Amino acid sequence: MEYLLSIPKNYNGSNKVPVLLFLHGGDRSNTKHHPLKYARKNNIDFPFLAIAPKCSSGCSWQDVDFNALLHEVTNNYSVDLNSIYVTGYSMGGYGSWNLLTRFPEWFAAAAPIAGGGKVNNICKAKKLNIRAYHGDADNVVTFKKSAEMIDALKQCGGKAELILYPGVGHGSWVKVYQDPKFYKWLLDKKRK
Repeated sequence: MEYLLSIPKNYNGSNKVPVLLFLHGGDRSNTKHHPLKYARKNNIDFPFLAIAPKCSSGCSWQDVDFNALLHEVTNNYSVDLNSIYVTGYSMGGYGSWNLLTRFPEWFAAAAPIAGGGKVNNICKAKKLNIRAYHGDADNVVTFKKSAEMIDALKQCGGKAELILYPGVGHGSWVKVYQDPKFYKWLLDKKRK
C-alpha cells in the first residue's frame, strides 16, 4: 500500500520515537488534513514518526492489512513500540474504529474523529485509551455514531471518552489537529 512517512526532526536512527498512524477521510488525500500540517501551522511540537497510508478509489480501510504496514515500518525504523497511536477523520474515523477491533495489540491510544463503527466487536479494544472527537452540529456523520462506540466501550469496562465541539460541523478534525493538548494526551498514553 502506498503511504507517506514523516520523520520527526529529532530522529537520528537510534532514538526510539512514537508513531502516529493517520487515516484520511473520503477526500482520499493523505496530505490535505494531515496532523503534521496543522501542528506546523500552529508551532506545535510533533515528535511522531507519522504514517499516512493512501486508500485510493475503491479502497476501504476495512480491507487494509495494517498488520503488514505496521510491521514494515517498525522493522525499518527505531520506534517506541509502547507509543503507537491511531487517528483518522470521517472515513478515517470509521477506519480507526475498525482497526481497533482488528489489531488492538498495536496501539496505546486512539483518537477517531467524526466517525463511527460496529459496536459488536469494540470490546476487543477495551484496554486502550480512546478519545473520540465530534462536532455536535455534524450533519454528514452524526455525533451519535461516536457516542454509540464510546457507550459500548464503557459497557465492557473500556477507558473511553467523547469530546464534543458545540456548533461544529463535520470538519471537527481541524480543531483537534491544531490543539497542542491533543498531542500531549496521546504522548501521555503507553501500551500496557
